[in-house]
Amino acid sequence: MKGTQRKDWTFRITKREMAEITMIRRAIIAQGRVTDLKNLLLRAHRAFGENVCVVDREKGLPVAHTYLEFKEKIDALGTALIDMGYKGKHIAILAANSYDWLVAFFAVACGVGVAVPLDKELDDATLSRLISKADCEAVFCTKPYFKTVKKHMEAVPEFRHAFTMYRDDEDERFINIDALIEKGKALLAAGNREYIDAKIDPEQMMCILFTSGTTGANKGVMLSHRNLMANVEKLIATIPTEYSSFSVLPMNHVYELCCNCFTALYMNAVIYINDSLKNIQKNLLEFKPEAMAVVPMVIEGLYAGIWANARKQGREEILKKLVAFSNKMRAERGIDLRPVLFKTIQKNFCVRKFPTLSCGGAPSRAEYMTGMGDFGFRIYNGYGMTESSPSHTLNMHAEYTPESAGTPLPGSKVYIADPDDDGIGEIWIQGDNVFSGYYKDPEATAASFEHGWFKTGDYGRLTAENELFVSGRKKNLIILENGENIFPEDLEFQIMDNIGYVTEVVAIEATREILGREQKVICAVTYIDPAQFPDKTKEEIEETYRQDISALNKKLPSYKKIQDVVLVDKEMEKNSTRKIIRQKIIDRYSKK
Repeated sequence: MKGTQRKDWTFRITKREMAEITMIRRAIIAQGRVTDLKNLLLRAHRAFGENVCVVDREKGLPVAHTYLEFKEKIDALGTALIDMGYKGKHIAILAANSYDWLVAFFAVACGVGVAVPLDKELDDATLSRLISKADCEAVFCTKPYFKTVKKHMEAVPEFRHAFTMYRDDEDERFINIDALIEKGKALLAAGNREYIDAKIDPEQMMCILFTSGTTGANKGVMLSHRNLMANVEKLIATIPTEYSSFSVLPMNHVYELCCNCFTALYMNAVIYINDSLKNIQKNLLEFKPEAMAVVPMVIEGLYAGIWANARKQGREEILKKLVAFSNKMRAERGIDLRPVLFKTIQKNFCVRKFPTLSCGGAPSRAEYMTGMGDFGFRIYNGYGMTESSPSHTLNMHAEYTPESAGTPLPGSKVYIADPDDDGIGEIWIQGDNVFSGYYKDPEATAASFEHGWFKTGDYGRLTAENELFVSGRKKNLIILENGENIFPEDLEFQIMDNIGYVTEVVAIEATREILGREQKVICAVTYIDPAQFPDKTKEEIEETYRQDISALNKKLPSYKKIQDVVLVDKEMEKNSTRKIIRQKIIDRYSKK
């Protein structure tokens, strides 16, 4: 999948080029609603044909790909797939983020059948189960997953092919993607237009995306072209589009796929693909992107990295004073000195400015959001889920009000069902971005909708200004024997905010024997990085932690007091977007 290869490919854009791209963007939007993914691709291809759309790495070097090349490969691949009998079929994608990943997804979704992106972090048994559950007959995969795919092929004989990236395989059922594209080009040259002329029904299922399974079994969310394109249009109408973006989150998650990739491709914001989590800082310095979609853990890592670097240089106290002075000038005089005071930090991220951070996927700690804002980062935060494609509300100034999930996007609705005295109830949502149901699971689908509203399973409240504040997950809710309801997320933030050395914590309802009988208590399952206490034993760290929990309990209402702690020896299990798999913690530590 060769593109233009160079030793250095930092995106440089002049003010004149910005003006030209902005004018073209307005012309594209003026064409009216984008009906489907194929329509999005055609508009972008016509408008930006020779422009670079994606930059990834091959053998360590940056490789740039244009819209012309992107569409040519998509058309060829789609044509070859239909010729092989895959029209209307479900095809999985099991690979790390790459240009090839995007080509494969677009090829399947724009005229072949249904794309099924899979989480590459899942174990073999789960992957095999999901491939079967989604009725996939083929898969696009890379070398690390060949053994997984072969195991599935042996177990499911009707599973037909694996389309491999960058290598041929001795198994005739493994076909190299480049060979498939060459076959498609030959078919196109011979006049085969079945793929190119294929019409897309906006209500047609584009993809099946499986939920993360952090609180239960993975469910297959059926998203249509209309669902995902509605989300693209809502975001473009609300957020100013930058001129380049950084792809760091897994593309099999709708947050990265729709909010970053689809939107960037539609508006010609060059997508720089991060090749490894350990290379984030290196790639930021090289590519200097203007925007990136992140999860809270990425923000926490960037923030901690800034302060660690300041300590290393002996400038921590100076930086604290500069932050305090900057905040005072903004608050009291309305003067923003951040571009001047933090210019050195800014240069580590981008030539012109800090990249805009769009944060989602999990609740964010206020101190990190505000702290990044203190340096000059612009941060967006919101509320959504796979079932809403994913965005439903948006907070455009999360660095100032990090607790807020913002207001509904255009055309999206939020309703609070059965609110209590504090206005907190289950969050129900409605909109053309909301999915139609779970694949092959009519019972879960029926249970999730009421009177046309999708019941999210989250609790929250709406203000008079229609601003949403999320309290926590319904499934996570702890209901004590005295009837009090506690959101564990609230307790977890309390612990993290008051006990700074805590690395990870999950608050759960546990059963413990107290005074000869079993009682329900709140237990804080906690991981503390021992490197923070090099001179203490595990027992001494636990004793310190228990004392600090006792001190925190004095600040909490009696029904919220933490009655037990469990210290674990290593980081807790997470999914590919770095969210802790809460159910595994509950299963392991709820009983003694």
